Amino acid sequence: MFKKSYAFMLIVVVGFSGCAVKKARTITVGPISGQSHQDRPKREVIKEEILIKNNPNLGNRIPVPKNNPTLDTKSSSEATVSHNRGSYNSNSVVSASELNGETMERIAFPEDEYRNLKKIGNRTVSGRVYLQNVITDQKVMGNRVKLYLNPVTSYSKQWYDQSYLGGYKLSPSDKRLNNYLKLEYSNENGEFRFFGVPKGSYYLIGQMSCDQRCGFDSKKSTRLVKEIYVGSDLNDIELMKNVP
Repeated sequence: MFKKSYAFMLIVVVGFSGCAVKKARTITVGPISGQSHQDRPKREVIKEEILIKNNPNLGNRIPVPKNNPTLDTKSSSEATVSHNRGSYNSNSVVSASELNGETMERIAFPEDEYRNLKKIGNRTVSGRVYLQNVITDQKVMGNRVKLYLNPVTSYSKQWYDQSYLGGYKLSPSDKRLNNYLKLEYSNENGEFRFFGVPKGSYYLIGQMSCDQRCGFDSKKSTRLVKEIYVGSDLNDIELMKNVP
């Protein structure tokens, strides 16, 4: 009789210990890891236009230039240049009223800055140049477009900020700049290729003429500029602009 009672008590103890183990495992799993995606709080989506319009830290913004540079073109803040051919300062502004319709004077050619630039390299830069009609989505490829690679310096940055983005007319460039430009032409399909390009940052520059195919009323010339960095070979660059 004693043996049967002892066996019965042993079974009960083992049973309770088994239940305790199961409870511990259930508590360890917890409700969080098993929570469904539907039960989790949704992240609030912040609209980009709200940030742009209401963010007080964005600073002054310039209006979108009439030449409508493409979105992937690196742009800069409003810029200025001293009337006395001083150094280029991109932090202050020369207004159109101050210029009074006169030609903006270029800064003095920075000889020391250009002396440090390499003229010959071993990189290749290639791609396509074209205009795209935003109404019809037609791509008009640049046939025999003259293209330049212009190293990014304080001298070329003045041109980019004031002439390309700002629309001001600048005085003629220093002839010494030609020693640092690379020139190529696109083929009939708008494809181009530069050889022997040194490492560094450049403005890739072209100019295309187009008519009704681009949505213009008559034939119009359009400048295309894109800032690129050449660290190794660059292929499939798209120098393009949406028109009209």
